[in-house]
Order: sequence, then C-alpha cells, then structure tokens
Amino acid sequence: METHPLTISPPRRYTSQRLLGAVAALALVFGVQGHALAQQGTVTGRVIDAETGAPVENVTVEVTAGVAGSAVASTSTDADGQFRLTGVASGSYSLVFSSDFYETKRVDGVDVSTGATSVGTVELTSIVFRLNPVVVTASRTQEKALDSPASVYTVESEEIQERTTTTAVDHMRSLPGADVVTTGLAQHNVVARGFNNVFSGALFVLTDNRWASVPSLRFNAYNLIPATNEDIDRIEFVLGPGSALYGPNVDKGVMHLITRSPLDHQGTTVSVYGGARSGNNEGGTEAVGQASFRHAGLVGDNVGYKLSGMYFNGTDFKYVDPAEQAVGAQREYRQERFSGDLRFDYRLDDQSTLTVNGGVSRMVSSIEMTGIGAAQAKDWTYSYVQARFNRGTLFAQAYLNMSDAGESFTLRDNQLVTDNSMLWAAQLQHGTQLGERQRFTYGADLIRTIPRTDAIINGRNEDADNIWEVGGYLQSETELSPMFDVVLALRADYHDVVDDLLWSPRAAVVFKPTQEHSFRATYNRAFSQPSSNNLFLDKLSAPGLPVPGQPGVLLPYPVRGRGAPEGGFTFSEDCMNSLGEEGLCMRSGFLPPEAGPLPVDPMAIWPFIVNLATQTDPSLGAALGLMNAPTAANVGVGLAALNPTTGSFDPVSGVQPVPQTKPMITNTFEAGYKGLIGDRLLVGIDVYYSKVEDFISPLLVETPNVFVDETTLAAYLKSERDRLGLPLPDLVLDALAEGASEVPWGIVTPNEVDPTIRTDLPPGAQWADPSIEGFLDPATIILTYRNIKDFDLWGADVGATFIATNWLSLTGSYSYVSENFFTADEIDAPADLALNSPKNKGSVSATYRSERLGLTVEARGRYVEGFPVKTGVYVSRDAVGQDCDLADNVCVEDYTLLDLNISYALPISRSTTVSLTGTNILNNRHIQMIGAPELASVWLLRVQQTF
Repeated sequence: METHPLTISPPRRYTSQRLLGAVAALALVFGVQGHALAQQGTVTGRVIDAETGAPVENVTVEVTAGVAGSAVASTSTDADGQFRLTGVASGSYSLVFSSDFYETKRVDGVDVSTGATSVGTVELTSIVFRLNPVVVTASRTQEKALDSPASVYTVESEEIQERTTTTAVDHMRSLPGADVVTTGLAQHNVVARGFNNVFSGALFVLTDNRWASVPSLRFNAYNLIPATNEDIDRIEFVLGPGSALYGPNVDKGVMHLITRSPLDHQGTTVSVYGGARSGNNEGGTEAVGQASFRHAGLVGDNVGYKLSGMYFNGTDFKYVDPAEQAVGAQREYRQERFSGDLRFDYRLDDQSTLTVNGGVSRMVSSIEMTGIGAAQAKDWTYSYVQARFNRGTLFAQAYLNMSDAGESFTLRDNQLVTDNSMLWAAQLQHGTQLGERQRFTYGADLIRTIPRTDAIINGRNEDADNIWEVGGYLQSETELSPMFDVVLALRADYHDVVDDLLWSPRAAVVFKPTQEHSFRATYNRAFSQPSSNNLFLDKLSAPGLPVPGQPGVLLPYPVRGRGAPEGGFTFSEDCMNSLGEEGLCMRSGFLPPEAGPLPVDPMAIWPFIVNLATQTDPSLGAALGLMNAPTAANVGVGLAALNPTTGSFDPVSGVQPVPQTKPMITNTFEAGYKGLIGDRLLVGIDVYYSKVEDFISPLLVETPNVFVDETTLAAYLKSERDRLGLPLPDLVLDALAEGASEVPWGIVTPNEVDPTIRTDLPPGAQWADPSIEGFLDPATIILTYRNIKDFDLWGADVGATFIATNWLSLTGSYSYVSENFFTADEIDAPADLALNSPKNKGSVSATYRSERLGLTVEARGRYVEGFPVKTGVYVSRDAVGQDCDLADNVCVEDYTLLDLNISYALPISRSTTVSLTGTNILNNRHIQMIGAPELASVWLLRVQQTF
C-alpha cells in the first residue's frame, strides 16, 4: 500500500496552533490550581455551651480577615457541635462564632497552613446565662442569680476589660441601688441604698472573700485596693443586709471583687493610658496617666502564678477650704500611687485548690476627706497576705490586712495621722447536702483588730483599743417543691468591747413558677458594730476657731473628734445662776482651765464684756465698770453649735447625754422579682422597708457655745447708762452689744473632760499647746458619734437589661428611697440627720459590640437628684435641708452626666486594643459632696497589648 506524506493547509495549521496553545494554557491553569490547593488548609473545632458543656448546633462559624472583618469562608456546627471549614488559603485569620441564642465570640490568631488546623473546643456563653450568671456572694456558695434569696447584680469580665478606669468603683456607677459619690480624681465613697458619709465604710467590700477596708479605720479606700483592672474577673453587688452569713457591718450590702485565677487565665497584658481632666472653678486642665500589667502562667499542669501591678499619676481637682486657709494649710494636688499583687494557685486534685496571695498599695500623694476635715495622704501604704483552701463545699481562709499612714496629716490642724493598724481574720465554712432537697451551710469567723496610732488618732485610748470579734452561723436551704424554696439562717456574734451577744436571723421564701422567673420575700436582721473610731477616736481637728477677717487669729476653742468613752458623755446641771436656779455649766476659753466651771448666765459673761470694751476703748471699759453686772432677768443667753463647714454657729435648744456607742440594728423586709422575658430581657424589681435602731451618726458637734443676746444686752446697757447718767451714745452701746453677741464666751462641756494635769510637762505647758495628746482642754468643741432614735424608711430598686441583638444591648436602673433627711424633732435627737444621698437616681446605657470588627461603643447616662449633707465637719447650711437654696450651694445640686467608652481591637493586631473613655463628656461642672471639689470631664486614651 502506498503511503503519502501528511500535508496541512494553512488554515488547518492555524487551528492546530490554537489547540496547542489551549492545551498549554490548561496545563498552566491546572498547574497553578494544583499549587494553590497545595497551599490551602482546613479549620476544624467543636463548639460547646460554657455553662453545661453540651454541644451547640447551628452556630455560624466564619473565617474573617481584613479591617472590616469580611468573611472568606463559613459553615455551621452539626448536632455534635463539630465544624469543618475547607479550602481556606494559608494565612492568619479570626474565627467569628454567632448564634441567635448565644453571645458572639471571636477567636483571633488562627494560623492556617497546609493540612488541618484545629482550634479545639470553643465555649459560647448563652444569652440566658449572661443574664442569669452563677454568683457566690449572696449565700456564700454557688447559685444562679435568679435562685438567690437576695438581689444580686454583676459586672462581667468583658465590660471590665473594655473600660478604662481609675479605680474599680467606675464599674459601679450604673448599678441599681448603688450610691457612688466622687470626691476627687480617683477618690470615691460607695454605699447601697443611702446612708453615705465621707470616709465611709458602710458598704461591706470584699476582694476574693477578704475584707478590703483599711483595718481599724474601717474606711473603704478603693484607690488602695491592690487589684488592677486586668486582675478583676467580675464584680458582684448584693443589695440589702447580709449579717446572717457575713456577720458585723453588713447591714447595707456587699461589693465583692473577684479576681482571675492563673489556673484559668494565663498570658501577659500591658496597659498604658494617658489623658486629661478638665479644669474647674479653681484650676485649669491637668494631665492624667497610668500604666498597669498582669502576667500569669503555669508551672506544670497544676500550679499557676500571677503577678500584677500599676502606677498612677495625675493632678487632682482644685478646691479651697476656708478652714484650711485660716491656718495657712497648703494642699498638694498631685495624685500618685502604685501597687503590686502576687498570687499562687495550686490544684491539689480535681476538687481541691490552695491559693496563697499578697499585695501592697502605696498612696504616695492624695487628698482624702474625713469627718474632721480633709487629710493629705502621704506615703500611705496598705498591704495584705492571704491563704485560702477550697475542697468541694469546704472553704477555709486566713488573712492579715495592714495599714501604715506614712507621713499623712490632717490639713485643718497640720497634725500627723499615725495609723499602723492590723486586722487578721480566720474563717471556716462547710456545706452538707442531705438528699436532693436540703442543703446546710455553716461556718465560723474570728477577727482581731489592732489599732496602732501612737496616740495620734486614739489619744488617751491607745493602750486599750484592741478588739476581738467572734461569730458563727448556720443556713438551711430547703426545696419544698420544684417551685418553692425556703432559706433560713441564724448567726451569733460577740464583740468584746461592746460586750454583748448579737443575733442575726434571715428568712426567705423563693417562688419559681418557671426556671426563668423568681419571686422573693425576705426578712433580715443585720447589725453594724461601732468602729474603732466610734469607740476610741481622740484626735484634734483644729487648734482654735478662726476669727473672720483676722487671718491667723484663733479663738481659744480647739475642735476635737472623740469616740464616746465607756459610760458616754454627761452634762452637769448643778451650776447656780444669778437667779439662784440650778442650770447648765460652762467653761470659757478666755480663762485658764483650772478656773473651773461657770453657770450659763450673763453675770458670768459680764467680766469678759467689760474686758472687750476696755480693749476697744479704755474709757468705755471704765464706764462699764461702773455698771451693775446683769442677771438672767435682764439679759438673755443662748446656745449655738459650731457648723464646721461654714464656721458659723447654729442655734440649739440644749444638750443631751451621749451614751457609749452601741451596735446599729437594721430590720429589713423585702419583696422582689427577677425574671427573663423572651430570653433577652432581664428585669429586676425590689421593694423594701427598713427600720433602723440605734443608727450611728457621723461626727456631730455635741458641745454648744454660749452667746449673749444682742437685743437684751443693748437694752440693759442703755438702762444702766441712763441710771448712772453716763455720756454714752446709743450708737456706741449698740455696736458693743452687736460685737459682744458674736463672741462665744463659753462652752457647755461634758463632765468627762475635766482637765488632768500632766506632771511630765513644765508648769503651764499643758494648757499652752492643745495639740498635746492625752489631754483634753475642757473648753474644747467636741465632735462625737451618737446612737439616734429609731427611724424607718422604704425604697425601691429597678434594673433591666435588654439584649436587643447580638451587637446591641440596653440597660437601665432606677432607685428611690423615701427619706434622706430627718429633723432633730423627728428622731428625738440633738441634731438633724442626713443620709447624704439622693431620693431619686437613675441610669441608662447602650452598648454596641461587634466581635467581627473588634469594636465596642458604650454610652452611659446618669441622673442624681440633689440632697442635703451633714457628715462630720461638712454640713449643708440649711438646717431643714428639704428646701435647699441651690444658688447658695447649701446642698448637692441635681446633676446629669454622660459617659462614653470606645474600645477597638486593631485589625493588624487583634491582641492590641485602643480604648477612649470619657467621664462627664459634656463637662457638666458639679459637686457630689459638700466640701469636695467641683468635678469636670476626664478623658483617657488607653493602649492595651495582650501576649
């Protein structure tokens, strides 16, 4: 067979070339795709419920990248909670987990490469669990918030970490029932349901089950708590009494700071912020800054360690105190402090953990308001050591709190504050479950308070001021049915100085028609023991009374804070007046103390008036020397008590004995509801009635000064002039009467301040220096504490949280108390009583949180109604208080504030977060306490890096 060579025509040759090109292109494409497939990976994992551990189905899992968090791949979890994402190009991504019933969560730093990348188990928190978390503070054991026999509100870790704060108090501002008073850049007083004071310890504050107050002073110095913002896992706030479990001083509520365990939270976080606070009426804008860190890690599988610390520096808001000016005191407005905290957790087995921790905080410089005037804190150091053991329902701990006031001093008298006090405590608690429906919790506490003030604060009481307290309790929780629980508790406490046994019962019925709704009816009897100050205070507040218009000139009436001694203070009424009648006795600062008591009578005052006239005009003094001394029938005398805030004197009708301070008892009946509506709305409503017995007042002036009546004195002088025919014009005598009526010629002092001559001093020296401790000048103005007759009040707290979507939540609160001021007549007391808190207050907030963008925006609005103030030397000018003349700054005015917080995780490094926080962003200048500086806006910019 013949063969022929193959010939191709040009068109056919062109077609073949295209075919060869196409083949080559396909080969190239498939080669590239093969290479790309070789660079792709798979992401796997499992999603479970953080509370129950059960797998979560139908959770959307997205792989995101870029600034906008755009999804490059997505899938959903199966019935076992498993998910698998394939074909994900190599690179670093974030995973976003979202569901209609769970909070959105983002996992950063997922590095995808060839093969499978597992993110392990991811825990999601259900929206229901967020609204109904497990709490431990109300019953000293774990329980759901809806099951608690008390009203509990929490601030969760996510909120805490997103906010930039100066102290932990900044997280409390919007909680129902919380009265937060700010008195400086980082100084706060917090109480529950009223009863606020400067230098307050009314709220029971715990840090990891340890008392957080300054030991013997029992003052909640929140800027001395060593825990940093990065340390805090959550804050639990319990409204109402809790003495049945916690013992003394838990008659208002509990604030519990719970920190992170290094066994559960490892890594390193460093935060640095800077900013400024706006100027007020006394000064301009000043800088503020802070640096803090937390580092935690594991040694093996069962030992965790944590080290944290912070440094803060800023310039406080300016304030001018006239009483400080009168003695030439100069405030140092620099705010500086630092702290450190060290913790070790040892997991002995699956049920047992031993925790040993300690911390120190130093207030290098700060201004703190006290009942006897502001103090300049200088190198005040607070420290503690603590050991805790948990095994199942067994809890045991011992701790030691220590305070060293350094070189701190009170500004009104430039006197050193010496406080080297200690408090140590031991506690043991255990729980027993009997069957499925009965649980018992029982325990005991031993507390030793050791004030050490070198006689600067406790004066003559220095050697007899140690306190022992011991208490025990039993609580029964019975499930009568699936819908009814009954809680009964009883506690007994003994205080060796008060020398009395106090009983604190609790009874509660909890009705749960469904798991989402809870109704409570409770009764609590709680008590607050007298503090070391209430019992032993003996501190000079001012060396004398300033004379208006004469700087540096003091009237001879020192001002001193005193605790009521054993037996209290009593007043004699056996001094014979000019009419031959027995009455009150007085002493005069214009006479040496050994002169003895005088009657409250114009005849006793007349020599002083003659002397005043002689100093003014010798001829006028000589003329008065010819006149007869007036009697009580001719010239009136009156009593008036010093108003320490204004320096003026308020008229009083008389004096009352001051018994030794007794415990304050609070009986509270409360009804409450807390429920989940539609799984996204949490509502809490509490209505309470409290009867307070033997309320311990703030420092009150109990020794009134004696004044002569201007009108009757002028009339008497003119009648004597006419009788003697003296050439004295009415104008001269009227001026003399007016001047004499403004001078406190005497003071009604208790029998317990009779002078004791100190033989170790040169003759006369004990009278010359009223700052000498251990001696009380009998002409001293005494501020002391007293128990006030029973009174009652009622109130309501409402709180709501609505999680509208996975990215938007709304919260609101409102609180009302029926009374915040009682007149002296209403409570049968020598002085009015102010609760130093508003009747009405409320807050609203909105939070936008996008896990995809790493962005959180929170806006909080707060309203506080104006209120009168009467706490120590800080007193509103209006004695009635209910109708304050706001223009005259006689009480705290209404104020409305708006706060803003923006937190953003940088897309180029999700472990880097930038936050901008503004407090009072509208710069509403206002005061929150009489004697405190005017506050303005504060802006802080924080950069936080997590490793």
